[in-house]
Amino acid sequence: MQYTKRSFLGIFLLLCVGLLALGAWQSFFIMLLNPGVSDIWQPMPWFSVLVITYFLGTAVWTRKIFYIASALLIFLPGLLFVRAWEYIIAIGLSSMFVWVGTLQITHEFQERVHFHFFKSMRAGIFFLFLALALSFSSGYYVFLKNASWEELVPRFRIGEEITHIIFKVAGVVNPSFATLMEGDVTVDEFLMNLETQQRGTSLGVAPEQETLDVFLQSGREQIAELVGRSVEGNEKVSTVLSLALQQRLVMLLNGEKALVHMPSQAIPFFLSLLLFFTLLPILSILGIVWVLVAQLIFFCFLRLGWLALDTVTIQQEKLAK
Repeated sequence: MQYTKRSFLGIFLLLCVGLLALGAWQSFFIMLLNPGVSDIWQPMPWFSVLVITYFLGTAVWTRKIFYIASALLIFLPGLLFVRAWEYIIAIGLSSMFVWVGTLQITHEFQERVHFHFFKSMRAGIFFLFLALALSFSSGYYVFLKNASWEELVPRFRIGEEITHIIFKVAGVVNPSFATLMEGDVTVDEFLMNLETQQRGTSLGVAPEQETLDVFLQSGREQIAELVGRSVEGNEKVSTVLSLALQQRLVMLLNGEKALVHMPSQAIPFFLSLLLFFTLLPILSILGIVWVLVAQLIFFCFLRLGWLALDTVTIQQEKLAK
Protein backbone atom coordinates (compact mmCIF):
# COMPACT_ATOMS: atom_id res chain seq x y z
CA MET A 1 0.00 0.00 0.00
CA GLN A 2 1.36 3.40 -1.00
CA TYR A 3 1.09 5.94 1.80
CA THR A 4 0.20 9.51 0.85
CA LYS A 5 -0.40 12.69 2.80
CA ARG A 6 -4.08 11.78 2.82
CA SER A 7 -3.31 8.34 4.27
CA PHE A 8 -1.20 9.75 7.09
CA LEU A 9 -3.80 12.42 7.81
CA GLY A 10 -6.53 9.76 7.92
CA ILE A 11 -4.57 7.66 10.44
CA PHE A 12 -3.94 10.74 12.56
CA LEU A 13 -7.64 11.67 12.56
CA LEU A 14 -8.62 8.12 13.57
CA LEU A 15 -6.21 8.23 16.52
CA CYS A 16 -7.65 11.62 17.49
CA VAL A 17 -11.18 10.17 17.40
CA GLY A 18 -10.15 7.46 19.88
CA LEU A 19 -8.37 9.84 22.26
CA LEU A 20 -11.10 12.48 22.13
CA ALA A 21 -13.80 9.85 22.72
CA LEU A 22 -11.94 8.67 25.81
CA GLY A 23 -11.78 12.19 27.21
CA ALA A 24 -15.38 12.94 26.24
CA TRP A 25 -16.90 9.91 27.95
CA GLN A 26 -14.73 10.41 31.02
CA SER A 27 -16.04 13.98 31.24
CA PHE A 28 -19.61 12.74 30.70
CA PHE A 29 -19.57 10.22 33.53
CA ILE A 30 -17.85 12.68 35.86
CA MET A 31 -20.69 15.08 35.02
CA LEU A 32 -23.21 12.45 36.14
CA LEU A 33 -21.86 12.71 39.66
CA ASN A 34 -23.38 16.21 39.81
CA PRO A 35 -27.18 16.59 39.80
CA GLY A 36 -29.03 18.31 37.01
CA VAL A 37 -29.74 17.60 33.37
CA SER A 38 -28.34 21.05 32.53
CA ASP A 39 -24.88 19.80 33.52
CA ILE A 40 -24.81 17.99 30.17
CA TRP A 41 -23.07 21.10 28.81
CA GLN A 42 -19.91 20.30 30.79
CA PRO A 43 -18.64 17.54 28.43
CA MET A 44 -19.93 19.32 25.30
CA PRO A 45 -16.54 20.88 24.39
CA TRP A 46 -15.05 17.38 24.28
CA PHE A 47 -17.86 16.01 22.13
CA SER A 48 -17.79 19.09 19.89
CA VAL A 49 -14.14 18.49 18.97
CA LEU A 50 -14.85 14.75 18.66
CA VAL A 51 -17.69 15.27 16.19
CA ILE A 52 -15.71 17.81 14.16
CA THR A 53 -12.82 15.35 13.93
CA TYR A 54 -15.21 12.59 12.85
CA PHE A 55 -16.60 14.82 10.08
CA LEU A 56 -13.09 15.49 8.82
CA GLY A 57 -12.30 11.79 8.95
CA THR A 58 -15.32 10.78 6.86
CA ALA A 59 -14.07 13.11 4.14
CA VAL A 60 -10.45 11.90 4.35
CA TRP A 61 -10.73 8.16 4.97
CA THR A 62 -10.74 5.86 1.95
CA ARG A 63 -10.90 2.38 3.54
CA LYS A 64 -13.99 0.82 5.11
CA ILE A 65 -11.97 -0.43 8.08
CA PHE A 66 -11.44 3.20 9.09
CA TYR A 67 -15.18 3.87 8.99
CA ILE A 68 -15.93 0.80 11.10
CA ALA A 69 -13.14 1.64 13.55
CA SER A 70 -14.36 5.21 13.97
CA ALA A 71 -17.94 4.07 14.63
CA LEU A 72 -16.67 1.80 17.40
CA LEU A 73 -14.07 4.17 18.84
CA ILE A 74 -16.64 6.92 19.39
CA PHE A 75 -18.59 4.79 21.90
CA LEU A 76 -16.40 1.93 23.18
CA PRO A 77 -14.50 4.12 25.71
CA GLY A 78 -17.76 4.40 27.64
CA LEU A 79 -17.36 0.74 28.63
CA LEU A 80 -14.39 1.74 30.76
CA PHE A 81 -16.84 3.51 33.07
CA VAL A 82 -20.10 1.52 32.72
CA ARG A 83 -20.60 -2.15 31.83
CA ALA A 84 -24.34 -2.59 32.33
CA TRP A 85 -26.14 -4.65 29.70
CA GLU A 86 -28.51 -1.78 28.86
CA TYR A 87 -25.58 0.46 28.07
CA ILE A 88 -23.79 -2.22 26.02
CA ILE A 89 -26.89 -2.67 23.85
CA ALA A 90 -27.25 1.11 23.48
CA ILE A 91 -23.68 1.70 22.34
CA GLY A 92 -23.99 -1.25 19.96
CA LEU A 93 -27.00 0.40 18.35
CA SER A 94 -25.24 3.78 18.44
CA SER A 95 -22.21 2.37 16.61
CA MET A 96 -24.54 0.88 14.01
CA PHE A 97 -26.29 4.23 13.54
CA VAL A 98 -22.94 5.98 13.03
CA TRP A 99 -21.91 3.31 10.51
CA VAL A 100 -25.13 3.83 8.54
CA GLY A 101 -24.62 7.60 8.67
CA THR A 102 -21.05 7.22 7.43
CA LEU A 103 -22.24 5.12 4.48
CA GLN A 104 -24.76 7.85 3.64
CA ILE A 105 -22.04 10.51 3.71
CA THR A 106 -19.55 8.54 1.60
CA HIS A 107 -22.27 7.68 -0.90
CA GLU A 108 -23.10 11.38 -1.18
CA PHE A 109 -19.42 12.20 -1.79
CA GLN A 110 -19.27 9.63 -4.59
CA GLU A 111 -22.54 10.59 -6.27
CA ARG A 112 -21.97 14.36 -6.40
CA VAL A 113 -20.53 15.81 -9.59
CA HIS A 114 -18.92 18.67 -7.65
CA PHE A 115 -17.30 18.20 -4.25
CA HIS A 116 -19.44 19.80 -1.53
CA PHE A 117 -18.40 19.21 2.07
CA PHE A 118 -21.48 20.62 3.85
CA LYS A 119 -24.15 18.98 1.72
CA SER A 120 -22.42 15.61 1.82
CA MET A 121 -22.15 15.67 5.63
CA ARG A 122 -25.78 16.64 5.94
CA ALA A 123 -26.76 13.35 4.28
CA GLY A 124 -25.80 11.29 7.33
CA ILE A 125 -25.58 13.78 10.16
CA PHE A 126 -28.90 12.77 11.77
CA PHE A 127 -27.69 9.22 12.44
CA LEU A 128 -24.72 10.54 14.40
CA PHE A 129 -26.89 12.77 16.59
CA LEU A 130 -29.38 9.94 17.11
CA ALA A 131 -26.50 7.75 18.25
CA LEU A 132 -25.11 10.38 20.62
CA ALA A 133 -28.52 11.11 22.16
CA LEU A 134 -29.13 7.38 22.65
CA SER A 135 -25.74 6.76 24.26
CA PHE A 136 -26.09 9.83 26.52
CA SER A 137 -29.56 8.89 27.73
CA SER A 138 -28.70 5.21 28.23
CA GLY A 139 -25.64 6.11 30.29
CA TYR A 140 -27.79 8.50 32.30
CA TYR A 141 -30.36 5.76 32.90
CA VAL A 142 -27.76 3.21 34.03
CA PHE A 143 -26.29 5.75 36.42
CA LEU A 144 -29.70 6.57 37.96
CA LYS A 145 -31.51 3.24 37.90
CA ASN A 146 -30.38 2.29 41.43
CA ALA A 147 -30.41 5.83 42.84
CA SER A 148 -32.49 6.72 45.88
CA TRP A 149 -35.38 9.19 45.76
CA GLU A 150 -33.23 11.84 47.45
CA GLU A 151 -30.73 11.53 44.60
CA LEU A 152 -33.39 11.61 41.91
CA VAL A 153 -35.35 14.71 42.97
CA PRO A 154 -32.51 17.24 42.35
CA ARG A 155 -32.16 15.85 38.83
CA PHE A 156 -35.85 16.26 38.01
CA ARG A 157 -35.87 19.80 36.63
CA ILE A 158 -38.63 21.13 34.45
CA GLY A 159 -37.13 23.95 32.38
CA GLU A 160 -38.96 26.86 30.79
CA GLU A 161 -38.65 25.15 27.41
CA ILE A 162 -40.94 22.31 28.52
CA THR A 163 -43.27 24.74 30.28
CA HIS A 164 -43.41 26.75 27.06
CA ILE A 165 -44.74 23.69 25.20
CA ILE A 166 -47.29 22.97 27.93
CA PHE A 167 -48.68 26.52 27.85
CA LYS A 168 -48.75 26.53 24.06
CA VAL A 169 -50.95 23.45 24.14
CA ALA A 170 -53.10 25.01 26.87
CA GLY A 171 -53.34 28.12 24.71
CA VAL A 172 -55.52 26.23 22.25
CA VAL A 173 -58.22 26.25 24.94
CA ASN A 174 -57.36 29.61 26.52
CA PRO A 175 -55.31 32.03 24.36
CA SER A 176 -54.06 33.89 27.45
CA PHE A 177 -51.89 30.90 28.37
CA ALA A 178 -50.21 30.88 24.97
CA THR A 179 -48.82 34.39 25.54
CA LEU A 180 -47.25 33.60 28.92
CA MET A 181 -43.89 32.70 27.41
CA GLU A 182 -43.84 35.64 25.01
CA GLY A 183 -41.91 38.55 26.47
CA ASP A 184 -41.61 39.23 30.20
CA VAL A 185 -45.21 38.98 31.38
CA THR A 186 -45.28 39.60 35.13
CA VAL A 187 -47.59 38.01 37.69
CA ASP A 188 -49.65 41.20 38.05
CA GLU A 189 -49.95 41.61 34.28
CA PHE A 190 -51.15 38.04 33.96
CA LEU A 191 -53.72 38.52 36.73
CA MET A 192 -54.94 41.78 35.22
CA ASN A 193 -55.36 39.99 31.89
CA LEU A 194 -57.53 37.37 33.59
CA GLU A 195 -59.50 40.09 35.40
CA THR A 196 -60.07 41.85 32.08
CA GLN A 197 -61.52 38.71 30.55
CA GLN A 198 -63.76 38.04 33.55
CA ARG A 199 -65.18 41.58 33.89
CA GLY A 200 -65.32 42.40 30.23
CA THR A 201 -63.33 45.66 30.37
CA SER A 202 -63.05 45.45 26.62
CA LEU A 203 -66.71 46.53 26.64
CA GLY A 204 -65.95 49.57 28.75
CA VAL A 205 -66.65 48.12 32.20
CA ALA A 206 -63.54 49.11 34.15
CA PRO A 207 -63.06 47.96 37.77
CA GLU A 208 -62.39 50.35 40.62
CA GLN A 209 -58.76 50.65 41.74
CA GLU A 210 -59.54 49.33 45.22
CA THR A 211 -61.33 46.31 43.81
CA LEU A 212 -58.39 45.75 41.42
CA ASP A 213 -55.86 45.85 44.28
CA VAL A 214 -57.84 43.27 46.24
CA PHE A 215 -58.04 41.07 43.15
CA LEU A 216 -54.29 41.26 42.53
CA GLN A 217 -53.46 40.54 46.16
CA SER A 218 -55.81 37.56 46.18
CA GLY A 219 -54.32 36.27 42.95
CA ARG A 220 -50.76 36.54 44.28
CA GLU A 221 -51.76 34.61 47.40
CA GLN A 222 -53.32 31.83 45.35
CA ILE A 223 -50.23 31.53 43.14
CA ALA A 224 -48.01 31.62 46.24
CA GLU A 225 -49.98 28.74 47.74
CA LEU A 226 -49.51 26.80 44.51
CA VAL A 227 -45.75 27.46 44.38
CA GLY A 228 -45.13 27.08 48.09
CA ARG A 229 -43.48 30.48 48.65
CA SER A 230 -44.32 34.17 48.56
CA VAL A 231 -44.84 35.70 45.14
CA GLU A 232 -44.22 39.29 44.10
CA GLY A 233 -46.27 41.00 41.43
CA ASN A 234 -43.22 41.95 39.35
CA GLU A 235 -41.91 38.37 39.00
CA LYS A 236 -41.96 36.75 35.58
CA VAL A 237 -45.03 34.53 35.51
CA SER A 238 -43.38 31.87 33.31
CA THR A 239 -40.68 31.34 35.95
CA VAL A 240 -43.20 31.14 38.79
CA LEU A 241 -45.48 28.70 36.98
CA SER A 242 -42.51 26.57 35.86
CA LEU A 243 -41.54 26.18 39.52
CA ALA A 244 -45.14 25.34 40.44
CA LEU A 245 -45.33 22.71 37.70
CA GLN A 246 -42.04 21.16 38.78
CA GLN A 247 -43.11 20.93 42.43
CA ARG A 248 -46.47 19.40 41.54
CA LEU A 249 -44.81 16.73 39.41
CA VAL A 250 -42.30 15.95 42.14
CA MET A 251 -45.13 15.70 44.68
CA LEU A 252 -46.99 13.39 42.32
CA LEU A 253 -43.99 11.11 41.93
CA ASN A 254 -43.26 11.23 45.64
CA GLY A 255 -46.83 10.46 46.69
CA GLU A 256 -47.76 7.14 48.23
CA LYS A 257 -50.06 6.21 45.34
CA ALA A 258 -47.30 6.94 42.85
CA LEU A 259 -44.83 4.83 44.78
CA VAL A 260 -47.31 1.96 44.91
CA HIS A 261 -48.26 2.00 41.23
CA MET A 262 -45.02 3.25 39.70
CA PRO A 263 -42.06 0.83 39.47
CA SER A 264 -38.80 2.07 40.93
CA GLN A 265 -37.20 1.98 37.47
CA ALA A 266 -39.88 4.20 35.93
CA ILE A 267 -38.52 7.51 37.20
CA PRO A 268 -34.92 7.00 35.92
CA PHE A 269 -36.36 5.79 32.61
CA PHE A 270 -38.58 8.88 32.37
CA LEU A 271 -35.63 11.18 33.13
CA SER A 272 -33.51 9.43 30.51
CA LEU A 273 -36.31 9.69 27.95
CA LEU A 274 -36.63 13.39 28.75
CA LEU A 275 -32.88 13.80 28.24
CA PHE A 276 -33.04 11.96 24.90
CA PHE A 277 -35.78 14.16 23.44
CA THR A 278 -34.08 17.27 24.83
CA LEU A 279 -30.69 16.46 23.35
CA LEU A 280 -31.81 15.38 19.88
CA PRO A 281 -32.98 18.83 18.69
CA ILE A 282 -30.12 20.56 20.52
CA LEU A 283 -27.53 18.36 18.79
CA SER A 284 -29.23 18.95 15.45
CA ILE A 285 -28.81 22.71 15.89
CA LEU A 286 -25.21 22.43 17.12
CA GLY A 287 -24.48 20.08 14.24
CA ILE A 288 -24.76 22.90 11.72
CA VAL A 289 -22.03 24.81 13.57
CA TRP A 290 -19.86 21.69 13.87
CA VAL A 291 -20.10 20.95 10.15
CA LEU A 292 -19.20 24.53 9.26
CA VAL A 293 -16.15 24.41 11.56
CA ALA A 294 -15.11 21.07 10.05
CA GLN A 295 -15.54 22.52 6.56
CA LEU A 296 -13.31 25.48 7.45
CA ILE A 297 -10.59 23.14 8.78
CA PHE A 298 -10.94 20.95 5.68
CA PHE A 299 -10.31 23.94 3.41
CA CYS A 300 -7.26 24.77 5.53
CA PHE A 301 -5.98 21.25 4.80
CA LEU A 302 -6.44 21.99 1.10
CA ARG A 303 -4.57 25.30 1.34
CA LEU A 304 -1.72 23.65 3.24
CA GLY A 305 -1.40 21.00 0.54
CA TRP A 306 -2.24 18.09 2.87
CA LEU A 307 -5.24 17.29 0.66
CA ALA A 308 -6.03 18.04 -2.96
CA LEU A 309 -9.12 18.03 -5.15
CA ASP A 310 -8.93 16.29 -8.50
CA THR A 311 -11.17 16.18 -11.55
CA VAL A 312 -11.84 12.78 -13.07
CA THR A 313 -13.89 11.55 -16.02
CA ILE A 314 -16.65 9.10 -15.17
CA GLN A 315 -19.27 7.23 -17.16
CA GLN A 316 -22.90 7.98 -16.42
CA GLU A 317 -25.80 5.77 -17.41
CA LYS A 318 -28.72 7.61 -19.08
CA LEU A 319 -31.72 6.72 -21.21
CA ALA A 320 -31.01 6.75 -24.93
CA LYS A 321 -32.52 9.51 -27.04
